Amino acid sequence: MFGPDKCGGTNKVHVIFRHKAPDGTIEEKHLTAPPAVPFDRLPHLYTLVVNPDNTFEVKVDGETQSEGSLFDSFEPPFNPPETIDDPEDSKPTDWIDSPKMEDPEASKPDDWDEDAPMQIDDMDAVKPTGWLDDEPAEIDDPDAEKPDDWDDEEDGDWEAPLVPNPLCTGENPGCGEWIRPKTHNPDYKGKWYPPMVDNPDYVGPWAPKKIPNPNHFEDKTPLANVGSVGAVAMEIWTMSKGIVIDNVLVAADDVAAKELEETQWRPKYEALKNVKDVADAEEAKAAQEAVSPTRGFKGMVVDAVSGVGSVLPGAAGDKLSDFAVLLEDPDNTPTFYAFVVGIALIIALIVTSVADLFAGGEKDEAADKKKKDSKKAAKAKKTDETEPDDEAEEEEADEEEEEEDEDEAPKTATRRRTKRG
Repeated sequence: MFGPDKCGGTNKVHVIFRHKAPDGTIEEKHLTAPPAVPFDRLPHLYTLVVNPDNTFEVKVDGETQSEGSLFDSFEPPFNPPETIDDPEDSKPTDWIDSPKMEDPEASKPDDWDEDAPMQIDDMDAVKPTGWLDDEPAEIDDPDAEKPDDWDDEEDGDWEAPLVPNPLCTGENPGCGEWIRPKTHNPDYKGKWYPPMVDNPDYVGPWAPKKIPNPNHFEDKTPLANVGSVGAVAMEIWTMSKGIVIDNVLVAADDVAAKELEETQWRPKYEALKNVKDVADAEEAKAAQEAVSPTRGFKGMVVDAVSGVGSVLPGAAGDKLSDFAVLLEDPDNTPTFYAFVVGIALIIALIVTSVADLFAGGEKDEAADKKKKDSKKAAKAKKTDETEPDDEAEEEEADEEEEEEDEDEAPKTATRRRTKRG
């Protein structure tokens, strides 16, 4: 098999021979260092030359990319090695193959503190003047009102949304508990390790002993056991449009191949390369104009979509590039504005979801704490002495309060907020 393969992480020009061993076994021999496939939209010419002296040459666009001997450049090799590693051999248990070892005489210095943190509080830092320690960073929105359709039974207790505390913004340095900034700890050294020294017991790298290869043979004319070319078949798997394959040639010498290169491939390549060069120049000019304020909002959006399309591989990139052309057309102005509005809504939804995720958890914890504090205050007001009957009634009341807490838990979990606007 011979030809380009560009798919995912694979990028190479395959050269594969099916070689028949003396025992009749057929095995594929793969080129160990195949050249890469050019990554552009120009036509390319792939050529494989196999010579009677068991040498080969791989060309791309007439230029040699790989060459060598059939006996040295393929895996598995056409001729198996004479010896192989003994599968029964194993490394002795006392074999030392580490050239270095930890110094057994080294010890950790007395002043080495492995537990010292990398950073410590900056004791030279001073709390800014005017810092409001008792003010929260956020407060309930004083302008918020409970919605008319709010159902306390279904939605739980309504709470005003939080807004930034106006006392903590503007010229004020900040609110809440002031925390010292961190600075590098001069005493930090990290974990101690002993230095490495030469290993006196080092023997060297171990390798199993060699034994004769029972499958060894020598084929001095491997091409005679590859078989002749009886047909040409193509294996194509692609998700990209615009792929064309033509002018397949199998010849006994390079004269016909050279003629095909000069009369068929090269004129087509040069013509399409000129077209590509003009298109690249126009694209570069458009990119330069895109940084100008005169380009406008629509141009920036179209250029962004086109840029993403040029990066995406295969059909996805082609479709996105076509969509960018559609947005550029003045006749498709409604489509352009619909696209912009859709992207804006998606971004707003993501930002809102993230904000609610962080704010919701903190508010629920504050509400639970507030409810517990209220219950403790109510119990503290009971100053009358209790009679036996009263104690029984209080126990029943406590049980009812626990049941109410369990019933209210789902409502608290589904509590929702309202936002202005």
